[in-house]
Amino acid sequence: MRSRFSAYAVKNYAYVLATYAPEQRRSLTLSTLRESTDNTRWLKLDVLGSAERDAVGIVEFIATYALDTDYFRIHELSSFIKQDAHWYYTTGVMQNKSGKFTPNRNDECPCGSAVKYKKCCRK
Repeated sequence: MRSRFSAYAVKNYAYVLATYAPEQRRSLTLSTLRESTDNTRWLKLDVLGSAERDAVGIVEFIATYALDTDYFRIHELSSFIKQDAHWYYTTGVMQNKSGKFTPNRNDECPCGSAVKYKKCCRK
């Protein structure tokens, strides 16, 4: 999960595409991935939990990102399958903390700096 987030953050769409399960990969292209996230600034990843059993894994996470001056969260429960010693993303179910949000001035900055928003990105 962390490697997928990092790949999105540095715009390594070939890696992102390669980490989709083969069935999902068939309906995706590099240009589709690029177009859907190229203007996104990925800021922070919080992995809330994970579990694996046999060749199936589940990861719950919150990814924070920005588009222009707006902030968003993706709170997702992701499913992965293990094939040939590699994990591949299959599906994700959005959870209740997903969507646009506005940080309060005394909140921790969404960029992950651990500084209050008013002293960081709000300036």
